[in-house]
Amino acid sequence: MNRFLDSIDSYIFILNKKLEIMFCNKKLLNKLKCSESDIDKVQISSDTKIDNKSISCKINDIKKDEVLNLDLILYIEDREFKLKGKITNGCFYSKDVVFVSSDNIEMIDYKKNLKNKTMEDNIKKEIKGSEKSISTLISLLKKVEQGTPLEEILKDIDIKQCIEQILGEIYKIELMKKDFELLLQISADIAGVMDNNGYLKTVGQNWTSYLGWSEQEILESNILHLVHEGHKDKLCKILNSDNEDIVVVENKIICKNNEYKWFRWNFKLVKEKNVFAFTTRDITKEKEQEKQRKKLEETVHLESIKNEFFANMSHEFKTPLNIILGTVQLVDRNINDENIYWNENTNLSRHMKLIRQNSYRLLRLVNNLIDMTRINNGYYELKLANHDIVNIVEEITLSVAQYIEGKGIELIFDTNCEEKIIACDPEKIERILLNLLSNSIKYTNKNGNIYVDLQVDEEKITISVRDDGEGISKDKLPIIFNRFVQDDKKLTKKCEGSGIGLSLVKSLVEMHGGKITVYSTKGVGTNFEFSLPNKATHCEENEINKNYNYICDNNKIEMCNIEFSDIYGM
Repeated sequence: MNRFLDSIDSYIFILNKKLEIMFCNKKLLNKLKCSESDIDKVQISSDTKIDNKSISCKINDIKKDEVLNLDLILYIEDREFKLKGKITNGCFYSKDVVFVSSDNIEMIDYKKNLKNKTMEDNIKKEIKGSEKSISTLISLLKKVEQGTPLEEILKDIDIKQCIEQILGEIYKIELMKKDFELLLQISADIAGVMDNNGYLKTVGQNWTSYLGWSEQEILESNILHLVHEGHKDKLCKILNSDNEDIVVVENKIICKNNEYKWFRWNFKLVKEKNVFAFTTRDITKEKEQEKQRKKLEETVHLESIKNEFFANMSHEFKTPLNIILGTVQLVDRNINDENIYWNENTNLSRHMKLIRQNSYRLLRLVNNLIDMTRINNGYYELKLANHDIVNIVEEITLSVAQYIEGKGIELIFDTNCEEKIIACDPEKIERILLNLLSNSIKYTNKNGNIYVDLQVDEEKITISVRDDGEGISKDKLPIIFNRFVQDDKKLTKKCEGSGIGLSLVKSLVEMHGGKITVYSTKGVGTNFEFSLPNKATHCEENEINKNYNYICDNNKIEMCNIEFSDIYGM
């Protein structure tokens, strides 16, 4: 019989009336990729319906020689096979059985199937297998109790196979129990059961690692005694409620070392047992991160308010400053035209110079504050275009050299390249250089030297402003580019400043994609060095601005007056 079935060019398997597979022909075994010894691992889906009846009921009702069409799912380990076949009654080794044949068996993508299966599905499947074995055992015991002859019982049931199957299911349940316990141990959540008075019935072992209490101490304690005083009322309401929905609550639990930790609980009332099943998770770090995040948000908000205040105040200052400077220009012109008369003992020119210089100082501070606020808020934009950086730096240096002529300071420019076109914003480059030169002039003594050097290599343009002046103290070097930092602490100073100029310079350099550093030794001198990327924007040749003539000479002098307004005697 076996040989005959093996020779058939179809997939054949035989079921007993309990849907247990007794035989598979070789073609089916090859398809399932299993051996004859693994037949007991092959199971069929008990959810199969034929004419709206379960397959088990239909098998018992099937008439002799009747053939039915059906769709089946076969399971073996982690694989599933779908088949369309025919089913009919028969006899196999003197037993009433069902023959199933199919010409089309398809393996379902079991990896995808496994991915979509939940733990609940797997547990239900195992429980169904156990229920089936238990049902068989109960049926057997009933027949024994009813006095059914042993020969008749053994005719319908393979007692050895039945016992082996029951023992196998018990073994599976033990394995499931161990797997579940392991899952609870490695889980970030603590699971357990609590009565409505707050006493723990069962609890996960990892509770000890979280709180320091032993399992025995936890089980002997009431959870209400461990909860922070301010959170007890909310927990009591949950324990006294008959709501069967899942309730989430957060509270603090005291540890054995008297420290509190935050936990997030999920409670579910099990009415028939009058207990609460729960899971809880340590969220102490999460709470701390939330606290830090709120603090950061408050700091950012405060900084935003401060920036907005500076911006508004700066604009408010700028309007009266422009009026003052306009009036000073008008008075100067009238002095030059001798339209104003004053006492010969009054040095009107000196007074007007002091008004002008201090107005420039305020204007410089206002401009820096406005620009820093715009940079911080992301509204400050560069007007990048292709320019000759060598020409820009040289022109600025020459204009400053003329400006400080007769001050006893020599300004020297040097470069290793005659022309280099890069993408930059000339106005911002001028702002950077004038600020650095202003710092050098402030702290360079009479007969001192200031060197502006420009070096070009394949990757970057390096520009340095070096002096042999007083230098910067070592402790100030790491914070020199921070806002409101100054090195001069003398009561009598030859210069003033807000301490935000270098911070602005650093921002402008970084917006160009470069970086700035400072090297200084007290009493020897200071070297500010910044680099810019050696690259140009994509544009036509006639769009390249090789000549630095975008600002007229009067405006250059005005910018020098503003940037150097902090230096007395200029």
